[in-house]
Amino acid sequence: MPDQSPVSAAPPGSRWSTADTEPVVCCVCGRAGEVVHQVPPFGVVRCPSCTLVFVSPRLHAAARQRLYDEPAYFDGGVYGDRTRRSPAMLLQRTWTRGRLAGIVRRRPAPGRLLEIGSGYGLFLAAARDAGYSVRGVELSRTGVGVAREELGLDVFAGQVADAPTEPADVICFWDTLEHVPDPLAFLGEVRSRLAPGGWIALSVPYVSSVPARVLGARWWTLKPEQHIWHFTGRTLALVAARAGLVITDVIHSPAHPANAGRLDSLVAFGRALPDRLGGGRDDG
Repeated sequence: MPDQSPVSAAPPGSRWSTADTEPVVCCVCGRAGEVVHQVPPFGVVRCPSCTLVFVSPRLHAAARQRLYDEPAYFDGGVYGDRTRRSPAMLLQRTWTRGRLAGIVRRRPAPGRLLEIGSGYGLFLAAARDAGYSVRGVELSRTGVGVAREELGLDVFAGQVADAPTEPADVICFWDTLEHVPDPLAFLGEVRSRLAPGGWIALSVPYVSSVPARVLGARWWTLKPEQHIWHFTGRTLALVAARAGLVITDVIHSPAHPANAGRLDSLVAFGRALPDRLGGGRDDG
């Protein structure tokens, strides 16, 4: 965990003010958090009951939508410049191969695969090429446009709660859970869309990583304007269990293709819990 004491840091961008923010409480316990870091106009806090770390105050919904609609959110950032040899795209392709291999081992094609937070659709296109019937959900209108127009993918623009509810054999959400307004509600939507015997696959930054602990408020993945929930292996398993899911396998190693080069990220696989009780195992 980061240092328990409040730490101040430079604002992530002068474009945001307190007028763009709203206070929130823990999605599991309904309690206000205790300050871990001050990153004006945001606060990074920890629930005193379950220890889930989250951002409060955080950007309100309209401000977050403006952020995700900017083409620069993807170009030059998540995907680099989208040229074939850019470092960001090389990593994206490595992660795609490693993560898809993990899915294929657990639920081989053919099957129905839903990706939530599908971005430009690069993972969806690879899954389609591997024999899956694919659909996506993406909040960024820019991402949806590229996925539909350049790759011919079926991608819904908006929140997963508003998307079609056809069951899926695999539901994946890479670097998405930390962005959603309410992880517990989000995972409940995932659970409701998971076909019998289906699998979930996800990745998230984790706040108990060495970089997060050492760097504190200077952790490069803190990004409080975007990353509004911060998990550990334990709190991820807790939120998943509350939503009727169990985390079965976790990868932390930056040497694994599914997580290549990432010192502060975990990749996890899981299934539905028929009795809505359970926990998880850490293989990382």
